[in-house]
Amino acid sequence: MNKSVESQRSSVPEIRILIVDDNAVKRLALQAVLAPLGYTIVEADSGRAALRRLLAEDFAVILLDVRMPFLDGFETASLIRQRRQSEMTPIIFVTAFTSDEIEATDRYVEGAVDFIFAPVQPDELRAKVSVFANLFVQAEMLAAKAREVQVSVDQLRRVTDSAPIGIFETDSRNRYVYTNPRWSVIAGIPAEEAVGRDWDSIVGAGHRGDRIVELGDVSTDPTETACRYEIKVPGSGSRIVLATSRSVLDVNGAFAGWVGTLADITAETRAEAAILDARDAANDASQQKSVFLANMSHEIRTPMNGVIGMTDLLLETELDDLQLDLTHTVRDSSEALLVIINDILDFSKVEAGMFQLESIDFDPEATVASVLDLLAQPAQAKGLALVASVDSAVPTVITGDPGRLRQILTNLVGNAIKFSQTGEVTVQVRVDDVGAEAGPEGPATTAITFEVTDTGIGIAPGELATIFDPFIQADTSISRKHGGTGLGLAICSHLVTLMGGQYGATSELGHGSTFWFTIQAQTIHIPSTPPQPATDQLLSRT
Repeated sequence: MNKSVESQRSSVPEIRILIVDDNAVKRLALQAVLAPLGYTIVEADSGRAALRRLLAEDFAVILLDVRMPFLDGFETASLIRQRRQSEMTPIIFVTAFTSDEIEATDRYVEGAVDFIFAPVQPDELRAKVSVFANLFVQAEMLAAKAREVQVSVDQLRRVTDSAPIGIFETDSRNRYVYTNPRWSVIAGIPAEEAVGRDWDSIVGAGHRGDRIVELGDVSTDPTETACRYEIKVPGSGSRIVLATSRSVLDVNGAFAGWVGTLADITAETRAEAAILDARDAANDASQQKSVFLANMSHEIRTPMNGVIGMTDLLLETELDDLQLDLTHTVRDSSEALLVIINDILDFSKVEAGMFQLESIDFDPEATVASVLDLLAQPAQAKGLALVASVDSAVPTVITGDPGRLRQILTNLVGNAIKFSQTGEVTVQVRVDDVGAEAGPEGPATTAITFEVTDTGIGIAPGELATIFDPFIQADTSISRKHGGTGLGLAICSHLVTLMGGQYGATSELGHGSTFWFTIQAQTIHIPSTPPQPATDQLLSRT
């Protein structure tokens, strides 16, 4: 047999029919008539026996004789109706009386639903019993579903009543229709006092703290909302609560209200505030440190320059070979230390916001040439070619800070030389974006791009993403082999940002790197014809 059919049959309640008659022959005849229906037939030979049966079980239909000793049919029906479980059970009187022998007003006085007079027609009896039996089945199935729904409702109520977070429901006018016990604890308002009250009467405008978003106008924003409030709790001061809610619709699709949760986040908010205060204190301490180091720039650099100056004077005197070697060592160490001091102090100035750019007219090509002249000797010492190419569209004169541009290029070209053993280091300068034209708001600007390409050791992809971060070097062995603070590129990135530009790098491990940056420079003059190169071998315009 099909399992679905079996389950359907098992869900149909048993149909029991009670036949009450003191005449055994009549009971047997009625049972024979009803046998084709397949119902369970139960017999009782008196009114008292029928009442005892009704105490033990329920019946779909009761067939009741009128004339019986001790308790007749009407008296038995009256007692059946007084019992709550059977007050609605259909009673059909089956009697040998004719319709003329029973007053019409008496037929239904005790709750009978029908009368069947002699002679009994089998088809009529089966039809009437079947109708009431089917009604009984439907009623039982509806009752079973109602019990299931009630079980679900009871379970849901237990869950909401025991939930560790506040739960609420409002109607379409934002009036509370339900709040669970945890909501009452958080809000400090009993459920019976909350029902019917408006949302704003509890979380009113005067009680709201940091409001993320408020219950909105449903016509424009019928979505989930989240709000953080400071509410006044009677006898407990104030609390920070987080309310989340979602609009709900009725069966017709119209807005019906909100359901949501209420959480006490007072402890979390205070912890968050403490963390923010600690962060601010740490930032203040770091800022004060940076300001201190920036202010110490002159005091630190001056004695170091004095050491280098006196060492230069000492080198001009007559020294034997040992003294000369020791003095050169002192000078080289002093210059290396000065480079580190300059990096640290420049970075401190950047962090302290004390870095100010100059705005003077200068030739970018001459600035590039000066960097190449400065670094020509270390490049030649390693056998590296040092070349530069300046596009003809680059203006001959721009307004900006040539000193800081020189610092960026010196750092990038110096690194390229440092990490290249063979090959060449090239510097390319071009115009990528003409920028804004001159107008009432200011002069014209030009975006100039500088690229420094080497044939050195390259940088691994995982390390390239952090190469511009302070105190970062692509390889921990670099500081031991080549020296350096790891601040040079960080300082360069800050300077480029101050100049309104962008920066970046591309690299392939073992095949060299390209570092690039742009600056936004005010245009003074764009030449109509290319100028002569400053140095034929090192610098050219294309």
